[in-house]
Amino acid sequence: MYSSGYRKKIDMIKIFSIAVLLLSLFLVFSCFGNYGRIGMQWGPGEKKTIQELVGNWEKYLIYFAGPSVSYPSAVLFDPRQDSRKIVPDKWLPVQDQAQLTEIVGWLEFDHSSPPTLYRILGPDNQLYGYLYSNVFNVPIKAIDDNTLWVADIPLPPIDYGGNGAQPK
Repeated sequence: MYSSGYRKKIDMIKIFSIAVLLLSLFLVFSCFGNYGRIGMQWGPGEKKTIQELVGNWEKYLIYFAGPSVSYPSAVLFDPRQDSRKIVPDKWLPVQDQAQLTEIVGWLEFDHSSPPTLYRILGPDNQLYGYLYSNVFNVPIKAIDDNTLWVADIPLPPIDYGGNGAQPK
């Protein structure tokens, strides 16, 4: 029905396709070891609240992202007492509890996109800190065994209002 040359060509294409697939899987999974992630809080004992973090603000190195205190994208909490460190890219340090309270208030002001308190986890799933934001896809990369780099979140989500209908 088919010539042996055609069969050999099909077999070579199958082998090549499998090799490309295996190589792609290897590359994808080898990259996972160098990245941290944002995770939801689950289970007993893990449930922190933003009020707890604000109340105990002196226990954390705190940074915010966004163009200004009154227009923040996120707040990052890095515990002072552990050996792990978070290096935020272009984030600004929070000066005191009053400024932190103002930033959190502005984050919570947007009712269309309320913020969530996320855990910042390293490649080994160890807790590095907390992120309070309505953005959950923040790039995080491991610099070394105890340091994570967190990318900037330049602008908070913008709600232009309306229901998406085009003007006539």
